[in-house]
Amino acid sequence: MPEATFTEQLLDLVFPVSCLSCGSHGRPLCGRCLAELARHSNAREGNQRWRRQTDRTSASSDIRAIGDYGGLLKEMVLRLKSSQRPLAVPLSRLMLAAAGNEPAYLAPEQVFCVPSEKAKVKQRGYNPAELLAMLIARHLGRPLELSLLKTRHTLDQDGLSGKERWANVADAFMVAPDSRVRGKVLLVDDVLTTGATADSCARVLVEAGADRVNVLVAARAIFNRK
Repeated sequence: MPEATFTEQLLDLVFPVSCLSCGSHGRPLCGRCLAELARHSNAREGNQRWRRQTDRTSASSDIRAIGDYGGLLKEMVLRLKSSQRPLAVPLSRLMLAAAGNEPAYLAPEQVFCVPSEKAKVKQRGYNPAELLAMLIARHLGRPLELSLLKTRHTLDQDGLSGKERWANVADAFMVAPDSRVRGKVLLVDDVLTTGATADSCARVLVEAGADRVNVLVAARAIFNRK
């Protein structure tokens, strides 16, 4: 696993952190626990199972996730979504590991993130998906595009059924008119549940000029169709 960067080491001196899994001092997830979580990742098998649970045709070409939304992975995502930004570092590394050696994931022409509600961004101070996308784009040496926009308010997806989620985000996104979308595009988010949000974003990216859209998320929830 990669060594801690100078910035990470400096942050550790100012804001000491402990591993979320074993409690050891130094990082939000130590190298040993990071490797252990990566070893138990079920990116391919889990995605095949997730795909079989939905009867919808997705606009995205492929979807990859570290694993199921549960246990330590769920705890990391929830903490990232609340206030613990440093967890974006190990999560982004695990996401890249889950992408494997696929050129479509490792060499996209552009990286996009799923936009968040302005009220949530104001409350947290950041968009978790954007933070993950920024780290992933930086690691891949690809440009991060912030031209994928939310056009209207949507309800919180957590309290909605599968069908309601798709209706909730239908036509809720757009690409800024002055931006250019091209080639293979990587779309980043924190959690994938029914795939409704990712699909809605992927559709507008394809309409704007993307040849294909691959989705990379931290965790994949089990789809409960209603």
